[in-house]
Amino acid sequence: MPADKQEPYRYSFFKAGTRIFNQGEKGTDIYILKRGALSVIVDDQIVGHIHTPNTIIGEMAYFLGLKRTASIEAIEDSDCMIITGEYLNETVLENPKIGIELLKILSERLVKTTRYASKLKNDVIKYRNEIRKIKGLKEEKRTTFAQELVYEGFLTNEQLAECIEEVKKRNKTGKVITLLRTLIEKKYITTEQLIQFLEMKQNK
Repeated sequence: MPADKQEPYRYSFFKAGTRIFNQGEKGTDIYILKRGALSVIVDDQIVGHIHTPNTIIGEMAYFLGLKRTASIEAIEDSDCMIITGEYLNETVLENPKIGIELLKILSERLVKTTRYASKLKNDVIKYRNEIRKIKGLKEEKRTTFAQELVYEGFLTNEQLAECIEEVKKRNKTGKVITLLRTLIEKKYITTEQLIQFLEMKQNK
């Protein structure tokens, strides 16, 4: 192998307390935890821990071309496999199934992040309303069913706005139609996704 050619992957040992990478850094390498435990740090606050072997870390920077969205630090002696972005590009081209699996992982992470943000927002509204009640003020306006679908990642704001306009246009012509039916007709959401959303709300 030529001296200047980078190894496609390597194993690295990180002693407890070692910062593996920092939030805001550029990087396309993906890390796979093999042994140990790591902390996830955002804006100098620990937001989670990773201790399950074979957990993939850093895939968002690889797929989306973003800077690292969090810092990762070893909280105990840990071993990781590090796969270079260049090697992943070649591997995905040769075997698209690998890319699909990584995209599934990315999608799951994004959905969980969106759901966490939604829960956080609703908690803030709840606490604000408790304070407003004490002060004798009216409660803040709650989010609609459709807005919750956006917050949970089932819809985009653009899709919702388009369907709202469609409902207004039809109602003006005397053809009354619900927003939910419009969303389904435009295939922006399926009945299976609605069932999944409702089950998720019940389990919260």
